[in-house]
Amino acid sequence: MSLTTLDRIATYVPARSVPVEQVAAELGMSRYAGRVFRKFHGLDRLHQDPQSTVCDLVVPPAAELLRQTPDPSTIRYLLFAHTIPDVAPSALNVAEEVAARLGLTGVEAFAVTQQNCASGLAAIDIAGELLRADGVPGAQALVVTGEKAFTPVTRFIAETTIMGEGAAACLVGIDGPSNRVRSYVARTQGRFAHGIRLTPVQLRDFNESYARDLTAVITETVERAGLRLSDLDMVVPHNVNRLLWTRIIAELGLDQDRIFLDTIARYSHCWCSDPLLNLAALADDGRLIKGGRYLLTSVGLGSTYAAMVIEH
Repeated sequence: MSLTTLDRIATYVPARSVPVEQVAAELGMSRYAGRVFRKFHGLDRLHQDPQSTVCDLVVPPAAELLRQTPDPSTIRYLLFAHTIPDVAPSALNVAEEVAARLGLTGVEAFAVTQQNCASGLAAIDIAGELLRADGVPGAQALVVTGEKAFTPVTRFIAETTIMGEGAAACLVGIDGPSNRVRSYVARTQGRFAHGIRLTPVQLRDFNESYARDLTAVITETVERAGLRLSDLDMVVPHNVNRLLWTRIIAELGLDQDRIFLDTIARYSHCWCSDPLLNLAALADDGRLIKGGRYLLTSVGLGSTYAAMVIEH
């Protein structure tokens, strides 16, 4: 069977960054709460550009990929993955606006958002399925991620994380030259569908089951790839916080050096973009090994647990 491949990845973060304590203060938190995000959750700085729009954020990494693409007409789809259902005024179709800014005429542009922060991995899977169904040799899809935290309620998850701004773009192909998708699993726990509006009892249940449910999905994904956890070269996670990942590492029985947490302090949690931001950071550091196996994972409130194994 032909495999979905992540042929190229580009990322972008705004130049402006601010300390986590400053953002916590802007959100009405105490100085103590800001220090908790730094000391225990591992956040340091967040990138933000208050003057930019969501299209300004998403277009740069996609434009970089197009500059590297000899024939952009091979791109048949543009998938915009985001977490917040409404990222712009209702009259603006962001996916179509991004395609227009990139000069991609004739592509089918649409959004993927139903799995919240796990929607980025879902978009890669959907793109691969569309390309396989079309059966057009050399065809590609462009997956873009990134969004703005434009209201206080969307800027943080209580006692968990504060949202930063970061975008990523990925060219998806079939049987391409790099990053073959070996398996993908997503599981939704509908009892947590209210997300940030869970009752205290539901929130406690969610927090207590989080590591167990994500570990189960990670284990299933690895098994579907025909591997064991010990075969993974690195877990490439979402940047929710360092403390939570310490729990998950213990649940998985992995050493901490097998999970990439370097960008939590640098970027904080950037919605759907985290796994691609982190995979690109590994590549920039020269830490992707030919033939290496990497597990991308993310969790969307609501709650969807997702994981994807790729072979570099």
